[in-house]
Amino acid sequence: MTSEQIEFLKTLIETPTPTGSESAGALLLGRRIKAKTGLQPTIDLHGNLHAVLDVGAKTTVMIEGHGDEIGYIVSYIDDRGYVYLQALGGIVVPLTAAERLTILTKNGPVNGVVGARPPHLAKGEKGLPDDLRNLPCDIGASSKAEAEALVSVGDSAVVDSGFRPLAGTRVSGRGFDDRIGTFAMCEAFIRLATAAQKPSVNVHYVSSVCEEIGLVGGRLASYAVHPTIGISCDVGFAVAPTGDDIKVSGDQQLGKGAALAVGPIYHKGLLAHMRKTAADHQIAVQERAVPKGAGNNGWAMKMERGGTAVAQIAVPLRYMHSPVEVLDLKDVESVIDLTTCAVQGLTDDFNLLPEQP
Repeated sequence: MTSEQIEFLKTLIETPTPTGSESAGALLLGRRIKAKTGLQPTIDLHGNLHAVLDVGAKTTVMIEGHGDEIGYIVSYIDDRGYVYLQALGGIVVPLTAAERLTILTKNGPVNGVVGARPPHLAKGEKGLPDDLRNLPCDIGASSKAEAEALVSVGDSAVVDSGFRPLAGTRVSGRGFDDRIGTFAMCEAFIRLATAAQKPSVNVHYVSSVCEEIGLVGGRLASYAVHPTIGISCDVGFAVAPTGDDIKVSGDQQLGKGAALAVGPIYHKGLLAHMRKTAADHQIAVQERAVPKGAGNNGWAMKMERGGTAVAQIAVPLRYMHSPVEVLDLKDVESVIDLTTCAVQGLTDDFNLLPEQP
């Protein structure tokens, strides 16, 4: 990846996009596409970002990543000015303790902290609270009125954790799930739109909203676009080879390439095409078994309007749904390369049907 791409990725990751409040990220991605390709992306009434490369083909390929991250929503403000939160997506509740939060309000960001009981007072207590009702956010207000002048019920919030380079090509940050997926699909779309040889199929990029609370944007976008083929990029588990996790999640490792999903809902012919593309272009890939409909937008595309031939690509990720997620930029490049080359290899004549009787 180029230094310019990494700098844009840093900006995207440091821009809060909690579920339901993805507009700032969608604008960043849309403006990048417009500047790089001259095409005019649009944002639909749900907040999904769309960019279309129409080459007049019968076949449309939708490439997608979701633009939302897990976060919090303000649910209550007490008489002493403490702000209480509920989860937006799969928060690991004990990790909220002793975190700095940014609350997104109509008047701009408001800083807060979630305190932790001093060890002097917590004698005999075991572990951290596992219920957000016991983890109020302190914004510095001394009364309900003072807090309500700054924050409103329904405001969303994220942990204040930025993009941090680690050794080699590895980086850490908040919300790589799944801004890294939508970034990779954005970069693949830009490559396809600016290539000297345009693809032989139409390409429709979507950065979708509200995936973390039920694949909402992916379902809505899939229904509207009604693609022939779908390629969805999310993150996948890169687990340490200890305990039993590896026996269930598989042995995807950082730096070993994009992880292709293999299982009943993924189109076998499309998977074979992805494998051949990787081999032909010497793109590093891994594979992971997915035994049923998964909690990502590959499933959303599969199930809308009679179904779509779907492939799912994952960027291997450590510490998913934490403020310190870790990935390898080499794997992101693998996803971009594989998506670009796979789409370039598709035509209107690509046979999606199984052998007939």
